[in-house]
Amino acid sequence: MTNDPSLSRRVSRLENDTESLYELVTEVRSAQDAHSRRFDRIETSLGEVTATLGDHANRFDRIASTLGEVTATLGDHANRFDRIDRTLNEVVRRLPEPS
Repeated sequence: MTNDPSLSRRVSRLENDTESLYELVTEVRSAQDAHSRRFDRIETSLGEVTATLGDHANRFDRIASTLGEVTATLGDHANRFDRIDRTLNEVVRRLPEPS
């Protein structure tokens, strides 16, 4: 080997650069692992939110169905009151006139 001091400095710099690159890759890998874990937690949370929204949608469907039944029952009641009203009007019409 030669005793060229500039060559020795260049080799030393290259070794330092290589070590720095390894340190950066390690930091990036560590950050990437942390991000992956966080994404996994977010994915789990989104799955739970999606399930809850599905439950809510089912509940709203049941409420809408119940409201439909209530609306139908109210319509039946209105028809019945109309029949009662007509019957009462007929009864009043048939009553004798007050003297």
